[in-house]
Amino acid sequence: MIDTVIFDFDGTLADTNQLIINSFRHIYRKFHDSECNEDYVLSTFGEPLELTLRRDFKDFRYEDVVGSYRAYQVERFEKEVFLYDTVKETIEYLSNKNIKTGIATSRLKSSTITALNNFGLDKYFQAVITADDVGRHKPDKEPLIKTINELKSTAANTLFVGDSKFDMECAINAKATPVLAGWHKNSEELAEKYGIKYILNKMWDLTEIIK
Repeated sequence: MIDTVIFDFDGTLADTNQLIINSFRHIYRKFHDSECNEDYVLSTFGEPLELTLRRDFKDFRYEDVVGSYRAYQVERFEKEVFLYDTVKETIEYLSNKNIKTGIATSRLKSSTITALNNFGLDKYFQAVITADDVGRHKPDKEPLIKTINELKSTAANTLFVGDSKFDMECAINAKATPVLAGWHKNSEELAEKYGIKYILNKMWDLTEIIK
């Protein structure tokens, strides 16, 4: 019986895609004096920002690169980031059904908490595990297992809702049930590759799985 639902954040609860792409465009122009490959940037969604920046900007000081990336986002986040359709209604529904809910994200703790507060969602999540809280990141199972443990739940009773290959592999590695946010252009490909049974057209579809 499913009694726990854990969510990724970026691309799952909130549409941050364009802001992230624009942020990468900004730092590519500033440090590499070139345009970024949008498809490549999209392929990195789901891995910790630090890993991406240290790999792709290894000739520059990490602190300079991440500082520029964050500064670009800070003044734009509240205006350019929105919850996906029916996200808040679905989370309220789960709360009313006494379903335990958590977050397992590769986003940093400070920005995750700020975003949840801004959207009025912080009160619904009993556990929030971010890149700052683990030694191994998705697709490793550690972020999801740590969230499950904090919720005093079990993997067998848990759905993990995400949008990326990192999320699907993390759920599979943790032996939880993967649920795919199916509103991205690579969703069909991911669903086929990982044999995903549950694919959402909108977040409210989750309520049918819980029933």
